[in-house]
Amino acid sequence: MSRLVLTPGEFRILEGLRLNPRKSFTGRVRGERLTKRKGISIDFDDYREYSEGDDLRHLDWNVLARLEHPVVKTYRDEEDLAVHLLVDASSSMSFGEPTKLDYAKRLACAFGYVALCGGDAVYPRAIGVRQQPGSALRGRASYPRLARWTTELLPIGTQTLANEMRAFAKTGARPGLAVVITDAMDPEVASGVRILAGRGHEVCVVQTLSDLELRPDLEGDLRLLDVENEGAVEITANSITLRAYADSLAKHNQALAEECRRMGGRHTLVEVGTPLDKVVKNVLKKEGWVAA
Repeated sequence: MSRLVLTPGEFRILEGLRLNPRKSFTGRVRGERLTKRKGISIDFDDYREYSEGDDLRHLDWNVLARLEHPVVKTYRDEEDLAVHLLVDASSSMSFGEPTKLDYAKRLACAFGYVALCGGDAVYPRAIGVRQQPGSALRGRASYPRLARWTTELLPIGTQTLANEMRAFAKTGARPGLAVVITDAMDPEVASGVRILAGRGHEVCVVQTLSDLELRPDLEGDLRLLDVENEGAVEITANSITLRAYADSLAKHNQALAEECRRMGGRHTLVEVGTPLDKVVKNVLKKEGWVAA
């Protein structure tokens, strides 16, 4: 994985996009995102430090000329959006080639880059690793920090996804867009979505599964190991078993998607290895996750 994770061509694909939440959130710091709340004027509100990637139209050139210090004007109809990048670092994410975790890191960087360029506050967090929320990343110049965080992330989590989502909800992180990038194989994951939504977050689940999980090519007597709880089960893989597996997976994914929609969020299933340009075109743009 390269130092910046994404390629120059992928950065170009993401340029000019903005995350498109369905909800309106109260910003902690004035930003560049137009709020949907009514009754707020478009009058000048305050100044804040310039960050790389800010719209130069808001730069106060008089202050720059006088103090040689760049600041941007903010307005009362603008707010920043808290974007919580929740990357599943449980042991099951180490499966596949490339691994689900490696692919999840690339997706996290893509979402993070769009958010940073759009003036949003990005909070990266590993689901499966207990930690308190860190400080926000802001501005395009913060992207290398996000990339470094993803490259250093290892699949070390042992707790179930639903429990980790509940743990995150209890941290008191300010409500925002919670982008959960995971294989979502925990049968209780829908309850985690409900709890996050109940804390005011708009939950967007990006489910990443490998080709072997989506289209298993197995036969004969097998002993399957659960890498997270070290349990084991013996099966005979034949057409009946594989059909039952496919039906069970489809029902699980459908239930998760329906729960996300019911709670005002989104869900998509992306096969590991799908080129980023196809994800952007066929999912993020087509389904309204981002806007130009």
